[in-house]
Amino acid sequence: MAEITNKHHEPEADNSSHVSHERSDIDTFQIAIYGVGLVVSCLIAVVLVWGIFSFLAKREDKVNPANQPAMMKNRTQIPPEPRLSGIRSGGSTELPVGPHVEMQELRDSEAAILDNYGWVDASKGTARVPIEAAIDMVAKKGLPSSPSAAGADGGFRMIPSDASSGKTLEKISQ
Repeated sequence: MAEITNKHHEPEADNSSHVSHERSDIDTFQIAIYGVGLVVSCLIAVVLVWGIFSFLAKREDKVNPANQPAMMKNRTQIPPEPRLSGIRSGGSTELPVGPHVEMQELRDSEAAILDNYGWVDASKGTARVPIEAAIDMVAKKGLPSSPSAAGADGGFRMIPSDASSGKTLEKISQ
């Protein structure tokens, strides 16, 4: 039988120089060459695409040259009605307005509607109430509710039966 010993293996400090990784499994030179080749091929692709884009841009400029004076002449011209945004009438002259100004004016007008009392339809007596006042009114009075159908027809109510897929109703008691 094999002999059982209680001795622990302790590595010797002098014999550790021969311990290293397996050098035959991987060739680091080939991996380095592959990485360099990958980087070089990516750079070649970038230069090639850049060259194609610059060639096409120059060809397009020859076919359709930019006409700066005509563009500047049309820039001061106001588009015909209806204008959707950007121009505000200011007396006899029309003033250009940025979208941030229009958005702020829209928010201010909506806030004025939501935060003040007013008539929606005065002939029918329909009024507009501020949101905070409407919340307080609902909190005091509560929401309107309709009477329960359970008390109608002598305590019975109609529900779909299990086998009817909702087409036929049956009476059940509460």
